[in-house]
Amino acid sequence: MGNHRSNRYAVGTSGVLLILLSFCSCADDIHLLSPGEPIPVVYCLLNPDSKEQYVRLGRTFILDPTNTGNPPLTDSTVWNLPVDVYLEECQNGLPVQKFLFNPCPAPVKDTGFFSQDNLRLYRSDFRPARLATYRLYIHFPDDNRLVYGSTTIPGYPIVYDPMEIPGRKINLQSEVNYTIRWAPPSRAGLYQSIFHITYQEEAGSDLTFQQVMFGTDPVLDLTSGSEITWILTGARFFQEMARQTPVKPEVKRKVVNVQFRFYTGGEELALQISPDIQQLRTTSPLNPYTNLINGIGIFSSIQIFSVNNLELSNTTINELAHGELTKNLGFRDIFGGELNN
Repeated sequence: MGNHRSNRYAVGTSGVLLILLSFCSCADDIHLLSPGEPIPVVYCLLNPDSKEQYVRLGRTFILDPTNTGNPPLTDSTVWNLPVDVYLEECQNGLPVQKFLFNPCPAPVKDTGFFSQDNLRLYRSDFRPARLATYRLYIHFPDDNRLVYGSTTIPGYPIVYDPMEIPGRKINLQSEVNYTIRWAPPSRAGLYQSIFHITYQEEAGSDLTFQQVMFGTDPVLDLTSGSEITWILTGARFFQEMARQTPVKPEVKRKVVNVQFRFYTGGEELALQISPDIQQLRTTSPLNPYTNLINGIGIFSSIQIFSVNNLELSNTTINELAHGELTKNLGFRDIFGGELNN
């Protein structure tokens, strides 16, 4: 389907920063985990492009051994007592700002193993800064337990292709591929892109707009600066257009816009996802990666770079109209022709 040039795992890349905490009074000792206790499960992906940040909190649980297909009871997956959730933004290793998180309603879920009541979500309204370091703290006042971790948000990626330049178009054919190129920023490790193909659908006097979406495989790379490439095959493009566009004999269609979205994730996400990288950073394959102390999960970041108003080449439009896979979908060619015209 696709491939990418880079498959590097840099041992020398800076890892997750550990936070060293000291407490002046013995009465304020932080509770450490004991064997058999529930373990906090924390997920937080900071987004420097959003003014709303979220932390999801749960805990480990044991399923009913007689019926493992049933979701766990709510009381076994959440912390019902109040907790304190906050972030510190740091400069030169010292905190300069503090952001409190408050409980908020979880988004509506239609499917999934966990029900609506099994989610505990916290929100804070602020926009994180790129290349800044943040420390996450979750304090459980009932037993003075503390979960904490640290992450540094990557800088901006530089996307070379696709780029919104007058006259430049995306050329894809059955045997012609397209190369996505970018320069990764520091402190990033995960990259993935998604194409949004918007087409106009005309049925008599009715005019609507529909969309086909498909993404690339994730690219994991802890290095920065050197250009990375990923190949989108022409075959994949036409297969996705055929798979996601329903056949409607009386409908006329025309591609009107192409949008490219490029997702960049923090290096912690790459460490969590890839078993190969994990072997460089963990002592046992049975101990999954986490950058949280006294808990499991991930504290990292994600950001989205969009390239809008892209166009398909004339040859791509013509093959979409007359090619073997898509000729029955009613797409017009560059002359306004349709199937078999």
